[in-house]
Amino acid sequence: MNEELFNEATKSNVLTKKLIDQLLESMTYSSISFINWTIETLSLIKARLQRGDRITDEVSGEVYTLHSFQEFVEKHFSSYIASQVFKETSQPEKIYFSLKPCEGGYSLVAADSDSNKTYAWISSLSKRFSLVEMIATGIVYVKDTRTDTYQPFISSNGKYCRYDKGKGILVEI
Repeated sequence: MNEELFNEATKSNVLTKKLIDQLLESMTYSSISFINWTIETLSLIKARLQRGDRITDEVSGEVYTLHSFQEFVEKHFSSYIASQVFKETSQPEKIYFSLKPCEGGYSLVAADSDSNKTYAWISSLSKRFSLVEMIATGIVYVKDTRTDTYQPFISSNGKYCRYDKGKGILVEI
């Protein structure tokens, strides 16, 4: 359907009137591709809310919670679409692992809980970027807080770095 609007649903913290109108209009078409696009877009918004994104409805001004978004979908869309977006999924239990140094590398060891820290914060470079250290390896990474992604910090000599806490500097390895 409209790639621009789908990208907006992926990244924007505001559900614009244009996006909401397109989603509502797609219900008037009998084509399965329009219905699937609506389900996919609404499911994407639901997933963003589940991970903690703040999404505001431009029309009503409401900041959605997962519950209020479900009410919005159930009120404005067909029961089929609502059931597909909020269908119960049985997810198998996840098992988390920690990295433990061993001879020749690192072992994956089953973690006691899902709250084991992988990275330790070093400092913020800006609103968007922070320096963090992978606890198991000591390697420094740049964390993009907007996308929640990590990239190794590479020196101007093309080398990985570790953080020397005593000296407060990054050291090439």
